[in-house]
Amino acid sequence: MPQEYLKRDMVVFDTVYNPAETLLLKQAKQVGAKTIDGISMFVNQGLAQFKLFTNTDGNAELMRKTIFKSLSKL
Repeated sequence: MPQEYLKRDMVVFDTVYNPAETLLLKQAKQVGAKTIDGISMFVNQGLAQFKLFTNTDGNAELMRKTIFKSLSKL
């Protein structure tokens, strides 16, 4: 997406989770837009699936730390 389309009042969501901060998200932050990274999507999908399979809530922070640890090994 051309950077000139990014505006301060936008929410910019990128589903890519490796790298967590993509060029799109970096550029959106530069103009002051709210950003949501792909890791947030990945964690929330995992939490929903965990709840469906176990009928208990998952640990979002543990999932996030595990994802970052796994990605750092790549």
